[in-house]
Amino acid sequence: MSEDFDRQNTHTDHLADTNPMPALRELPLPLWRRLVGLISLLAAGALTVASAAILIMPASAPTPVPANATQAAATEPTTLPATPIPVEVMAGAATAEIVAAAPTLSPEQIAALLAQPVTPVAVESGFTFIRDTSDPFTIIPDRPRREITEYAVVAGDTMFTIAERFGLKPESLAWSNPRSIIGGLRPGMSITIPPTDGAVEQISNDRTIADLAEGYSVDPLVIIDWESNGLQGATPDTVLLSGMNIFVPGGQAEQINWAPRVERSGGDASGAGGTIAFELGDPGSCGPQPNPGGFGGWTRPLSGYSFTRGFASWHPGVDLAAPVGTPVTAALGGNVIFRGWNSYGYGYLIVLAHGPITTVYGHLSEIYVSCGQSVAPGTVIGGVGSTGNSSGPHLHFEVRFNDIETDPTTIMPF
Repeated sequence: MSEDFDRQNTHTDHLADTNPMPALRELPLPLWRRLVGLISLLAAGALTVASAAILIMPASAPTPVPANATQAAATEPTTLPATPIPVEVMAGAATAEIVAAAPTLSPEQIAALLAQPVTPVAVESGFTFIRDTSDPFTIIPDRPRREITEYAVVAGDTMFTIAERFGLKPESLAWSNPRSIIGGLRPGMSITIPPTDGAVEQISNDRTIADLAEGYSVDPLVIIDWESNGLQGATPDTVLLSGMNIFVPGGQAEQINWAPRVERSGGDASGAGGTIAFELGDPGSCGPQPNPGGFGGWTRPLSGYSFTRGFASWHPGVDLAAPVGTPVTAALGGNVIFRGWNSYGYGYLIVLAHGPITTVYGHLSEIYVSCGQSVAPGTVIGGVGSTGNSSGPHLHFEVRFNDIETDPTTIMPF
């Protein structure tokens, strides 16, 4: 009995050590734990009731929308408020505090940023563009012209300005038109514009392509290969019919004299004496005038000027910038042979004859002399202006010896 009793007690002790839960269930719970549990149950119930109330609450009626509201929104631009909406209204006080804490720019800093000029944006293609979102445009690359076109002359045009507009040499215009246009451009006149430098020939008598090419010093094949000529399949011996307009790429004809015409009659070997006329037919021409010769010494035609452009083959004089009305004086003693409007781009012009020498004063705003008048060096003859082919007030001054343009800076310093 004693051994059985000991084995039974030993088994019971083993169970007590490995499974203590029966003993714990028999212990009563403390009061504070019971209170905590009760409070948790009450809170869960309150949360459940609040959730149910939100779900069953009726939705508020939507604000009526006018029938034309959709159409108005689609057709009328969005208008921003004149003043900013307070942050508290948009996002609540908490958001306002966050925004207020963020770094901001002062009105002066904003104005400085807006005042900065637009800067060019370089791209990998090699082009540089200035982005202007207020005036968007499609960038179209330059394409070479292939066709012969016609141009209507407008007031102020010269052979040089028209050639520059179309990217041509002025000689190409002269060779593509009757030579009378060189000194006789008039508004409304139609002139032929070649596609590139060369000559447009209107065939007047039947002739071969080889003959035409020889006259312009080019290979006949360049005429045949120019697509707009319509000569595909032709040979140098092909005959061009009268009335055809043929473009000769790179063709060159006679040397063109761009200077206004000077006509002399009589006089001695030095160029003095007899009569002289400058560009007969122009509005300002005085017709033939006595040319007794120059007198006095050279003097600058202008004082208080800025030297802006020198002598060149395409610019046979010097440009002296000065305010409008600045007095222009005779550079040498002589007679007035031109005073008035000139069609070569000089605008209002005065020309003085000094024997074999002539001096030219262009782009004037005022003229103070009359035809045939004899003026001494330093005499005020007009005022600086910007008439004719001029980009701003200045005096265009030329000197010619025996009617050949000469660099004025070789005669006097400027």
